[in-house]
Amino acid sequence: MLGRLLAQSHRRVLVAAVPRQSLSFLQTRTVKRQVRDPLGAVLAAAATESPQRPTTPSPPKQKKLGRQRRDEEITARFITLVDAEGTVHRDVRIRDALSKLDRQSQFLIEVDPLAEPHPVCRITPKKSVFEKNKAAKRQNTSRPEAVLKEVTFGWNVSPHDMGHKLQKAEQFLSKGNKVRIEVVAKKGQQRLPRDAQDEVVEKIVAQLKPHSKAMKNPSFVQNSTCIIVFEGKTAE
Repeated sequence: MLGRLLAQSHRRVLVAAVPRQSLSFLQTRTVKRQVRDPLGAVLAAAATESPQRPTTPSPPKQKKLGRQRRDEEITARFITLVDAEGTVHRDVRIRDALSKLDRQSQFLIEVDPLAEPHPVCRITPKKSVFEKNKAAKRQNTSRPEAVLKEVTFGWNVSPHDMGHKLQKAEQFLSKGNKVRIEVVAKKGQQRLPRDAQDEVVEKIVAQLKPHSKAMKNPSFVQNSTCIIVFEGKTAE
């Protein structure tokens, strides 16, 4: 009992000795320590209770090759393999098929990527692939509509010369070729006004349009050059 009374009296003496400003400062520090940001506390608790799952990165998009995928371009782990003799082998690992491939003379080509249960891939000689590509290029260049013929003359061309050039353009169109007419302003020649230029364009269109399958509208470049493109009719 006596010890308790001595402790209380000692505490009163200490409190009386401390200034009031110091007491208010200590109380403020105590309150600040106890009261924290509630939102931060909630987020911290949620992070400790339910950790975020690692996100798996999406696979990169494959580039368009413009042809069938071959060799290491094939992404499937298992394939249905058609060997050089035409025998079908099912459930073949792609790495096993590539390891047995003769890289000097063969391609492993994915011929049916949507087949089930695995894409169908065929072992194909490189020589046949190259020959097929060459034949396709020759076929594209031999098509008449793939050939562009150009006919150029000036605004001050004589009626005789313009008629001769347009007759050549008619022959190209009859073969199925595409014809580009370009009327230019040549050096040393007097520049025609716009209404006179329109008359020249009308003559060109009137003569060539009946011999063409389609025509792009005339386009003027810097008010000095006119370009008209005609598509030839299919050659019979």
